[in-house]
Amino acid sequence: MKRATPSRRRARTHSFSLLEVVIALGVIAVGIVGVLAVFPTALQTGHSAQDETRAAHIAQSVFGSLVAGATSQFNAVPLPPTSLTINLTAAPSPSPAPPTLYADNYGNLIPNSTNSAYAIFIYTNNAVPGFTDPASANLVTVRVAWPANAPPANQTFRDYVRIISRY
Repeated sequence: MKRATPSRRRARTHSFSLLEVVIALGVIAVGIVGVLAVFPTALQTGHSAQDETRAAHIAQSVFGSLVAGATSQFNAVPLPPTSLTINLTAAPSPSPAPPTLYADNYGNLIPNSTNSAYAIFIYTNNAVPGFTDPASANLVTVRVAWPANAPPANQTFRDYVRIISRY
């Protein structure tokens, strides 16, 4: 009688079959494709949120400059960093003029369109409800549009409105 020696014994290994491996790889591939399909939308949403936040920051800095200068010189409020002044006693400007200011991609105001990401338009309307003297208060609208050098039909913009008074 022959005895089974350890070398003759069949060692049974536990492994996956080829079919199981192919199915597992298919499930993983479908999951990865689904996750990768979300990335473009997430990037676009993040960029849009960044632009919206910068637009509000830019408008707030323009309003800050106008408010700071309005108490002393309401008819010639300077807008740094340019030599531009805004006359808050002037007649209303319902249609947009050429961009008054520009801002770079970080939200810093710059005097020209070189390297600008945002165009800033300023409208005035001296018919402010509750104020009888147009020389004492003005309704100012700051429009921030991006991209700065695109045609108006291709720009996204936000309007910010504030009453600026000399008091």
